[in-house]
Amino acid sequence: MFQPRPAETGSFPFPVRVQHDRPANEFRLVADIYPTQNDDLTVHVGTNRVRLAVASGDAVFERTIAPLPSRRVFGDDHRGAYNNGVLTLTLETRVGIR
Repeated sequence: MFQPRPAETGSFPFPVRVQHDRPANEFRLVADIYPTQNDDLTVHVGTNRVRLAVASGDAVFERTIAPLPSRRVFGDDHRGAYNNGVLTLTLETRVGIR
């Protein structure tokens, strides 16, 4: 079943929502980072975590998200889009060894 997680806030001033759809083997991250420009955004995807970095003026805001349950890792299939201040990442998940 598709189980959304609540938006998370903190020192990263942009709302982020993550969802893991285990039956579809898919993880989705949506971040509202308006008014950030595309060049001010950095995304790194590791085996089991995603790191976002947003440059805004003289500051850089970073957020690392490790949302996957035990034994799940990100696969090779991934898509990303940035449109009108909204970043959407869709990543394949699979059972793997960390």
